[in-house]
Amino acid sequence: DITIALVHWGSEYRDQISETQIIIKDLMLANGVDAIIGTHSHYVQQMTLDPETGNFVAYSLGDFFGDAQRAGTEYSVLLDLEITKDNESGRTKITGFDYTPIFNVVEPDKPLRLLRIREAITAYEGGYIDRVSDTTYEAMKYALERIEARIHDE
Repeated sequence: DITIALVHWGSEYRDQISETQIIIKDLMLANGVDAIIGTHSHYVQQMTLDPETGNFVAYSLGDFFGDAQRAGTEYSVLLDLEITKDNESGRTKITGFDYTPIFNVVEPDKPLRLLRIREAITAYEGGYIDRVSDTTYEAMKYALERIEARIHDE
């Protein structure tokens, strides 16, 4: 069995991990939680996976869908966890993760849209009809760079 905790933690509008988050993470992992999925900071934060224990922490996935009024809150990630059971030992653990970067698009005279960043960038660069504006394209390229840096703690 895998125990997953959804935690509302961290400092709002900060991409750095707080000391409190580290203390809470250590307590939860020491008491049997296998995966911690964080929210609250409004920003994407670091993700870690210990391949030995299978312990996974996503400090914050971002806002998902909102008005994106503050810089950095217009992008977030959807998370996929790979969970594997070893038939010999009977032990189940998290063995991998992936994520899909997403972006809240707010453009004049258009409905609020939630786009997968990589696919939207490809559509823009391919000249597809109804692609995003130049400004949104540049914002998505920046967001993708920030997401990668934050997730990998760079």
